Amino acid sequence: MLDENLPTFYLRASSDGIKHNASVLLSQHGSDATPDYSLRHPDPALPGSKNRYAVALYDSYNPEILFGEVLLIPEWTQPNLSQEQIRLNGGVPPPPQPILPTEFTIQLYNPDQQVLVKLHAGTWKSDAYWEFVMPQQSFRQPSASVLDRTQSDPTASENTPKLAFRWKKEGKLSKDYVCSLSGKSTNPDGSKRKNREPDITIGIFKHFKEITIYEPNLQRVDMEDPKGLEVVILLGAVVIREVFNSNMRETFNITESPRRNSAENSTTTSANPNLLPRRRHHQNSSPDTPHNKPPSPHLPPSTNRPPLPMGTRRRNRPPPQTSRRRRTPPPTRRSRRNKTLKAHARRRRAPCPRKTKGNRSRDGATQEIIWQGANSKFPADRE
Repeated sequence: MLDENLPTFYLRASSDGIKHNASVLLSQHGSDATPDYSLRHPDPALPGSKNRYAVALYDSYNPEILFGEVLLIPEWTQPNLSQEQIRLNGGVPPPPQPILPTEFTIQLYNPDQQVLVKLHAGTWKSDAYWEFVMPQQSFRQPSASVLDRTQSDPTASENTPKLAFRWKKEGKLSKDYVCSLSGKSTNPDGSKRKNREPDITIGIFKHFKEITIYEPNLQRVDMEDPKGLEVVILLGAVVIREVFNSNMRETFNITESPRRNSAENSTTTSANPNLLPRRRHHQNSSPDTPHNKPPSPHLPPSTNRPPLPMGTRRRNRPPPQTSRRRRTPPPTRRSRRNKTLKAHARRRRAPCPRKTKGNRSRDGATQEIIWQGANSKFPADRE
């Protein structure tokens, strides 16, 4: 809390126990925080709340009084049909992804007014900020003239002077946001490059939990509807916290589409979950059934298997592989010719034989001849 004398709003969980609702408590001049507003979100379980974000600000004591609301429906990217993305996604085209919106509209009631809040992206010199504009005059002047009654409201008229406000971070490393009134330009041509008044701080959003309004600075804001400005500040702070600083899929209640593998697995299972597996009928069958009879010893082993109950199928197993000799094709004319050429080349590379005289044996045997070659040991192999 910056100052206990300033009006401070606290965002707390709803007292009714509903998770998607919240309460806004107000504390001022050191008093205890009391409920002042009620934040309501649609039920995430309802089909109408899918792929969208909505929040409404109601009175805490009279739930029928609606001050304002915000509705956001994100846009979606076009499916990418590139082969690389399909391969990374498991052979299935990637689903479209939501795009974070850059603007949202706050709808005020009594009087009806639409306040557009735009997001301006930051650069290397400046930070990002949200900007909205509100008219200085919001109510009609009392008049007895019929012509004045036929004119449009001041909020819809382009001639009504307007004031610009900005939501901006307090610092690059800070998580607090400051809402300020943009300073007016003192140049005659209206340009804001030079001679510009400083910004006036209106409120600060600390730790995404409390919003403090600088009440002394509100006297410097020339507006007829300070209550409308308060509602816009509260709803703008809530949307910035829940949409731009939270998980996008949880905020917009986005449900992922089932993958192809899960869809195929679901089709193989039974459509009725109350049915038992068919294999259990075979296990729980009575002993008198013909399926439990012992196999006949006179039949071959392949026919001794008990018959399966109706509706079941045997697993198609591949036949056993028997050891068979692989038949080689008969040699062709070209293969025989290549074989002959290789044999001639091998003979040419072999060295000539060398005779060595050995000692004769006692029984008068012939002398021993040693042939040196690559693959031959006898003279007959070289011919």
